[in-house]
Amino acid sequence: MLVADDEPLARLRLRTLLDHHPAFEIVAECADGGEVLDALQVQHVDVLFLDVRMPELDGVAVGEALAADAEAGASLPSIVFVTAFDSHAVRAFDLGAIDFLVKPVDIDRFDRTIARLEGRLSTAGKGGEPADGGELRAALEALAELRPRPRFPARFPVRDARGVYFVAAGDIERVEAEGNYVALCTPGRRHLVRESMRGIEARLDPDRFVRVHRSAIVAIDRIRRIEPWGHGEYVITMADGTKLTSSRTNSERLQELMR
Repeated sequence: MLVADDEPLARLRLRTLLDHHPAFEIVAECADGGEVLDALQVQHVDVLFLDVRMPELDGVAVGEALAADAEAGASLPSIVFVTAFDSHAVRAFDLGAIDFLVKPVDIDRFDRTIARLEGRLSTAGKGGEPADGGELRAALEALAELRPRPRFPARFPVRDARGVYFVAAGDIERVEAEGNYVALCTPGRRHLVRESMRGIEARLDPDRFVRVHRSAIVAIDRIRRIEPWGHGEYVITMADGTKLTSSRTNSERLQELMR
C-alpha cells in the first residue's frame, strides 16, 4: 500500500487506522504527486491512498496519468481518494471500483473501505476484474465537478522508456493533437502525453493559453503575430516561426487578444 498526502498529520492518521488491519502494509509514503509516480515506477502496490489536493501534481493529475497507463494496458492499483469535499457530494459519485474518504477520516468509514478493498483484492486474485481506466476517469470527472475553483497544474507528467519526467506549464509553447495523444511542444522538443485535446485544455490556464483550432492550443505569450486569412480565420505566427491557421469556431478569443 502507498499513502500520498502532503500533510504529515494526515499520513499519521491513516497509519494509525491501518494498525488495526495487519493484512495491509504501507510500503511507501509520498508528499506530492511527483513522488507518487516515481514510487510506482519502482514499487508495485495493490492499494493507493491518494490525497486530492497536493502541491505540484495533485491527486487528480496523478489519477489522469494512471488512467492513461491503464488504457495502454498497465495494471491499475485500487485507488482510495482522500478529500476534504462534502461527504454527501462525494457519495453521489462513489463508484464500484473507486473509493473516497472524507477528511477528517472517520474510523467506521475507513473500516468499511478496507473491507471493500479486501473483497476486491480477493476477487482480483481469483481472476475478477479490477478497476479500469474508464472507471478512474469517471471518478476524476466527478472530483473535477466538485472542485470549488479551477486549479491548473504547474507541470505535467510525461512517461518514456526510462520512467516519468515533467514538463513545466510555463515551458509549453503549443499543444498539438496526435491521434490518441497530445504533443506538448517546448523549445526544440515534443513530449507525447496520452490525453485528449479537451482534457488537456481543461488543465491549462485560459489566461495563458488559447485554443486556436480543434487540434491546436497555443501559449498566448509565445504568439508573435496574428494576421487575417479570410472567412474569419487567422494565421498565427509563433515566437519560433511556426505558423498555424485558426478555425472560425475559435476566432473569438483571438479577436479579443487583438483589441
